[in-house]
Amino acid sequence: MDTHVVVVGLGTSGSMALWQLAKRGVKAIGVEQFGVGHSRGSYAGDSRLFRSTVHEGTRYVPLLQRARQLWRELEAETGRHLYDECGALQIGQAGSGSLANSLACAEKYGLPYELLDADALRARYPQHRVDDDDAAVLDVHAGSLYPEASVFAAVEAAKSHGAQVVTNTEVLDFDEEGGRLKLVTSGEPIICDKVVVATGSWTMRLRPDLRGYLHVLPFALTWFMPHHPELFTPDRFPVFIRDSDGVHLYGTPTHDSYSVKVASDPQWAAIADPDEIPVFERTELRRIGAWAAKYLPDLNPEPVRHSMHHDLCAPGDFPIIDLDEDSGMVLLTAFSGRGFKFAPVYGELAADLITGERNDLYDPGFALSGHDR
Repeated sequence: MDTHVVVVGLGTSGSMALWQLAKRGVKAIGVEQFGVGHSRGSYAGDSRLFRSTVHEGTRYVPLLQRARQLWRELEAETGRHLYDECGALQIGQAGSGSLANSLACAEKYGLPYELLDADALRARYPQHRVDDDDAAVLDVHAGSLYPEASVFAAVEAAKSHGAQVVTNTEVLDFDEEGGRLKLVTSGEPIICDKVVVATGSWTMRLRPDLRGYLHVLPFALTWFMPHHPELFTPDRFPVFIRDSDGVHLYGTPTHDSYSVKVASDPQWAAIADPDEIPVFERTELRRIGAWAAKYLPDLNPEPVRHSMHHDLCAPGDFPIIDLDEDSGMVLLTAFSGRGFKFAPVYGELAADLITGERNDLYDPGFALSGHDR
């Protein structure tokens, strides 16, 4: 096989990079070691939060504004429903740093928001347990994404623009042949000029030089059954992030009419490879269930569903979007459990690096040279 660009990995960012490249008329092949929309990806798990005001800081807001445009563009192009803009609640102690950061994002960029004190939060969103010193920022341009459908839609859109897709094929190594790149795969070799490596938690298999700097972290997801599911539909229950009493929780409204996703920060140590993800122990399920029922009293504390996932993380939680001019390789990885909402704009940035187009949204800190290694 011969092409101009190969995208290795068709998950969170690789699917979007392939879409963006194909949309520009670039001859491209996407290679996926599993199938499209497989259940082992870091994106798997029913829903992901989208926010336009983020407690991580204002530098991310322009990226999120562009991502929101691209999410709507992908929906329009494919006819698939990928995003419920139901808003997002950032809940915490009044005056806390996380709330202040979200407010700073909204005010700097003129984004629509509401600041709710404890009484207003109780009145409008009785699903949440609210203490007298709690407050919330309601991010209006936020909501819940459907990740599996989004990955599938991006790959289908890429194919409609002429991209080829090779599934159940692992890229094992890179070589040089006649001044071009040769991808050694578990199937037929592929010759190309440039490559986007978007292999997520599997990145160190192709880039062992990054072991010791990057690490794979397990992430757990849990779903709980409410006594009154009608209170948790997207029109009544925004996605949320909450920090209370040292507990960090986040969640999304019901998408299946009977369960609500409520999850917490990872409680597991880093692992060397995604094949090593731990088992969800009963003690952890009970702990998260107790937190969920404490802060959302209508939920039954026994999870009706749970799953273990993983993501590749970098120190400082800063993504890697980097072009090696000598090899023609773009590394698109290490989203540290925060990447899905950015997926289409990260894919766009990778396509820009491949085609040499300038994008003012690109942060030099995304380059490997900008990471403190």
